[in-house]
Amino acid sequence: SINTPMNSDMYNIFFAEKVIKEFKPELTVVNMQGIDIGHSNFTQYCDNIRKADFALWHLWQTIQSTPGMANDTVLIVAPEIGRNATPNSIFDNYGRYALDHTSDQSSREIFCLIAGPNNVVKQGQVITTETGESIDIVPTICEILGYYQEIPSSYRNRMGSHLNQAFV
Repeated sequence: SINTPMNSDMYNIFFAEKVIKEFKPELTVVNMQGIDIGHSNFTQYCDNIRKADFALWHLWQTIQSTPGMANDTVLIVAPEIGRNATPNSIFDNYGRYALDHTSDQSSREIFCLIAGPNNVVKQGQVITTETGESIDIVPTICEILGYYQEIPSSYRNRMGSHLNQAFV
């Protein structure tokens, strides 16, 4: 269990879990913004990352314990932005400098976590080189749901591509 108060991201996951258990939706999107405090408070940024990590683990446990969702759900996690390698001039109460996401190449680098059933997602794979962009997430979701080919090619050509290296 977690001994610190819940933040808004944890509440968002809590409510998403309620929707998942009740409705077993085909697609659920949860927006977590608590870590965007990194602009002004690095300590709170780190705490909110820890809370987001816990909340996502809890969400995955809920999915895997929900009949109709367990072993039939793909979870994709990606932040909106990366962080600059060089801090800005704001420091928090612990003397830690904050980080923006606007001025260097590091701010464009993000991770992407994809989890799912063995017959859909490659298990235990870690890719440490750049293999895609954030614009590839929507086409990947469309492919998973079976809608990708229904998107007119004029749009498909502008929206990125399927992150097929993560899938069986």
